[in-house]
Amino acid sequence: MKEQIIRLSELADYHQIKEVYENRVACFEMNSQLVNIDTIPPVFADIFSVVLVQQGSATFSLNYREQTVATDDMLLFWPSLLVSLSRQSPDFKALHLLCERTLFERLLATDPAYRQYPLFFCQTQSPILHLHHAMAETLAADLQQIARHIVHPSPYQEGILHHLLHVVLLQVLEPVALRAHSHTHLSHPEQLFQQFIGLLIAHYKQEHYIGFYARNLSISPSYLSRIIRKTTGKTAAYFITGLLHAEACRLLLHTDLPIQTIADTLNFSDQSAFGKFFKGNAGVSPQQYRNRAVAK
Repeated sequence: MKEQIIRLSELADYHQIKEVYENRVACFEMNSQLVNIDTIPPVFADIFSVVLVQQGSATFSLNYREQTVATDDMLLFWPSLLVSLSRQSPDFKALHLLCERTLFERLLATDPAYRQYPLFFCQTQSPILHLHHAMAETLAADLQQIARHIVHPSPYQEGILHHLLHVVLLQVLEPVALRAHSHTHLSHPEQLFQQFIGLLIAHYKQEHYIGFYARNLSISPSYLSRIIRKTTGKTAAYFITGLLHAEACRLLLHTDLPIQTIADTLNFSDQSAFGKFFKGNAGVSPQQYRNRAVAK
């Protein structure tokens, strides 16, 4: 693999990972036996992932800055982070959870507590969190549960995995929140950004423009735009479009709704406007995207 954007399915193929559920979730052990573990060049993975180190040490390059992790360290990787594995000790062992981006963004929309994730991703200089050993053991047990339920299908597999993902996300959120609270109180721009994220999660399907969110925060659109840019380095459109695109992908892949109905659900003026939006983000039309998924 050369430096590129890759999806979960491609990463699973590259490492020959077997613990994969419908190319949306994977959970496996990283160790010296993993295929291609010594040849991981920089990639932008279109994935959210958690790496929990159980033994040994490893050095990852994150946006070309090297970071070394050891036992009971946890790394959080998110889309747009450039990641590679530089080296690892012979006894390195870690559990790695991969969650396809659109699924992760959909999970974020289910609980207001998860608003802390995007703020953490945008602000942190280091995605490494050291866990108390007892917390690391608890998280490891739940990650291993996910891996087992991926490998051993059951009539309720999807529901079980969905609930286990929430368990893990809430566990991971605890040290994320502790780090946030250990810093000074949120600045006014940071508070506004958090409020924007809360409004966005509640209203993104119907409200696609910054003006709605600015009015609800009693500030001007230009001021809100500057706040978001200053706080995160990204535009308001980045966040609005990301959630809309994630939900559009979910509806196309996991429902039989007609494309016109999806366009209506997401409050586009017509199917043509939705198609233009989707192709601009996915590179293919909604129907082509759905057809490709069916063909796999």
